[in-house]
Formats: sequence, structure tokens, C-alpha cells
Amino acid sequence: MSGLFGTLNTARSGLDANQIGLQTISHNIANTNTDGYSRQRVDLSTKIPYAKTGVGLIGSGVQADGISRIVDDFVRSQVRDSNSDYNFNVQKSDVLALLENALHEPSDDGLITQLNNFADSLQKLADNPELDTAKTNSVQMGVALASYIQQTARQVSQVSTDTRSSLAKTVLDFNEKAEQLVNLNQQLYDSHLSDEQPNDLLDQRDSLLKDMSAESNLTVSFDKYGRASLSIGDHAVVDSEKGVQTKLNVVVSNSNGEAQILPNGDETQPKQTIDGDFTVGEVVFETANGSEKYSKLAVKSGSIGGLQESLAEVESHRAELNDFAKGVVEIENIVYSDGQTPDSGFFEITDPSDPALSIKINDDLVADPGKMKVGTGDDPAEGDNGRALAMAKALKSKLDYPVDTAKLLENYNKGTLTFNNSQDGLTIPGAYNSIVTKNGISKQKADNMASAQLSALNQLEYKDQAASGVNLNEEMSDVIRFQQGFQANAKLLNVVSEMLDTLINRTGG
Repeated sequence: MSGLFGTLNTARSGLDANQIGLQTISHNIANTNTDGYSRQRVDLSTKIPYAKTGVGLIGSGVQADGISRIVDDFVRSQVRDSNSDYNFNVQKSDVLALLENALHEPSDDGLITQLNNFADSLQKLADNPELDTAKTNSVQMGVALASYIQQTARQVSQVSTDTRSSLAKTVLDFNEKAEQLVNLNQQLYDSHLSDEQPNDLLDQRDSLLKDMSAESNLTVSFDKYGRASLSIGDHAVVDSEKGVQTKLNVVVSNSNGEAQILPNGDETQPKQTIDGDFTVGEVVFETANGSEKYSKLAVKSGSIGGLQESLAEVESHRAELNDFAKGVVEIENIVYSDGQTPDSGFFEITDPSDPALSIKINDDLVADPGKMKVGTGDDPAEGDNGRALAMAKALKSKLDYPVDTAKLLENYNKGTLTFNNSQDGLTIPGAYNSIVTKNGISKQKADNMASAQLSALNQLEYKDQAASGVNLNEEMSDVIRFQQGFQANAKLLNVVSEMLDTLINRTGG
């Protein structure tokens, strides 16, 4: 359209474009403190000009082609990866800290102190072999040692139970977020069908993906509609078109080739029995619809990966604690029974599957400490302290771990009441210190890795914020720019209006 009416339309397009720009800036400023919000910009382009004979092409104004999110997708992908690694180490550090508290070493009242008190009581009994109070003291120190080992075992077991529960809750949360992602994908698709620009939905999608990356390592891809597909390793979890493909389940027990799982990680639902030799804490998924075949899902990072790895370490140290308890029981009983009964005599284990949790002192000795044997042989001479002294020294014998009962008996010298030391073995206190030390090293490593990952994550989030965050100074500058543009176009409209009034009402005969 040429002439004044063409100029009028050109000015009107400028008003519309500047008004959209101001609305977009207003939306940015309103969401300055909204977590996950990405600033938006109006995409303006020149409208198609028209041709005027003898003049050429004359511009016809401006048009808003859309509103774009300012996002660096590569940086956001790095943020997700770094967030996953960070939460892996944080979760691992938290669990190992609980285990460190349960092991309670080094301390002035820990298990090593209880061992030393028991050894000291045996030494005092050797100094006074006929004294009933010395026998009572040794038995009571043995009771205290057994009780402390049981207490430690209960606390370690509780750490394991709590970790499994946290793992199940995290898996349940991940599955629920996967469902949310499916719903967001559908909304994104519907928006494109309606020819809408779903910028705020895309922000929700990115925030959800970041939350999910805190729980597991993810591989993410996007289709032309902005819908997200994600997988863990080689296994699809969410398909942008088909929805959820893999539901995560947690193994909570395993016996004789059958495992029990928490479907979907939901502890409120009945456990389900599946075939397969799975480890407690593993995440599994159903490989075929309607079948009972399950496969392990390799989660390498995120909270789920951290909980899995820390649970494996807790269970490993729990096994070492059981072996430690077994070592205490068997070396003391071998000495006490002249190599006859490794599993009874002074100490007893009521549940061979969990020695640390079931260690105790022989009931007859607890009832009557005077029955405790102090001397050697069946009829020891008065003042014979050989057995008590040997029991005290046995705690310093170097043994191979895990403890092998047959090897212990083979290495026991009945004549001297001593064990042949293993060159690479550990004493009883050394075996417990080894558990504490390995846990401490692992926790320190997790702490260091978490600290390094946090630094990297902060840098990446700063880069993301620099690209996508709302800068109020920049927004206010744009407010002035669009305001002046709007006012200039409004002024032009007024000028054209006056020109039209002159043309129509003040010319002619």
C-alpha cells in the first residue's frame, strides 16, 4: 500500500513491534528471580517491501517473527553431566559419614578401647590367677566387648537399611519425574500444533532434566518440537514419541537365584519376586512386556549411582566386621579349649550368618565367672596362669583375613598356646582399624571429588546464567529503547493523521 495510508500501516507495525518488545521485557523483569527461567528476546524482521513504478522498492515496516529463549544448549548439557557427578560424590560421602559414625574410631571409648580393656583384664587375671574378682572382671570385659561389637553391627546394619530406603525413594522420585517429562513432551507437541512458542514449557523441561541428572547419568536428545528423549547407558528411559520405556526397580534381597524387587522403587507396594542372581541395591528393568525377565541397569553417577556404590561399600565393611568378630571368637576359643572347639568355650556365635550381631559370652561363664579356666591342661597347678596369658597374647597374633577356621587350627601350637603369625596378616585390633581406615580413605576421596565437582558445577552454572539469566541493567536499557521506538512511531501516526486531515478536509474547492 502506497501513500499516506501505507505510511500509516508502517507506523502501526512499529507500534506493534515495540509493544511486543516491551511486553517481553516486562516478562523477563517479572521472572528475574524465577529459578530455571531463561530470558527471552523478540525476533524482529523487515516486512516485505512493495514496488513503486519509477521509484523502486519502498519499505513497509517491521514484524515480530517470534520470541526466542536465550539458551546455550551445550552449556546446559555440561551442567547436567557435572550435576550428576557432583551428586554422586555428595551422596556417597553422606553415607560413608554415617558409617564412620557407626564404626566410632578413633575415639577414647570405641571398639579398640574395649579390646584393650578385655586384653588388660586377661593380663590382670594372669597376674592373679586364683582371684575370683579377676575372673569376674575378665568375663565382664568380654561381655562388654561382645556387646560393643553387637552395637556396632546394629549401627552398620541400620546404615545399610537406611541407604537401601534412600535408594528406593530416589528411584521412585526419578520414575515420577520421567512421567512428568512425558506430560511436558505432550504439552510441547500440542503447543507446536497450535503454532505457539512454548518458551516457558521449555524452561520447565530443562529444569526437570537438571533435577533428573542429579539422580542419574543421562543421555538427552531433542526432536524438532523440543520434546526430550533420555536414556541411561544404552537403555531408553523416555522416548519423545512413545513415552516411558523403562521403569526402574530396586533389588532389596536375593537368595538361591531369586531376587525381590520394589517395583518402581515404591516401598508402600508389595515386593515382587523375580528370577535372577542380582545384588541387593541394583536397579533393574523389565526387558520385555509381560515377561518376568529383568536386566541390570548400569547407573554410573547421580544420587542413585552414589547410593549404590556406597551401599556396596557398607555391605563390604559389614562382611569385614563379621569376619573380625569371627576372628575374635575363634582365636580366643581355640586357646581356651586347647584347640578343640573354635566356635564355643569362652565366646559363642548364635547366628553363623551374622557373627558380629550374635557374638556373646558363654552363658555358664556369665552365670558363674569362677568357672573360667585360667591355667593350662585339665588339672592345672596352683598359680598356673598359662591359658589367661595366652588368650591375652592371642589378640596380638597376626592372622589372614578373611578368617579360615581350618587354617587357624593348623597354625595353632598346643604346646605353646600360640598361633604361627602370618607375614602379611593383621592383629585383631589391626583388622578393625583396617575397616575404619578403608572407609575413611573412601570418604575423603568422595569429599575431595565432591568439592572439585562443586567448583566445576558452579563455573558451568555461572556460564549458563551469563547466557540465559536476566540482567536488569540490560533489560532497563531495552525498556528505554522500545519506549522511544513506540513514542516515535506514535508521533509518526499523529503526523500522518494531520496530513490526512489536511488532505481530506482542507483541500478542494
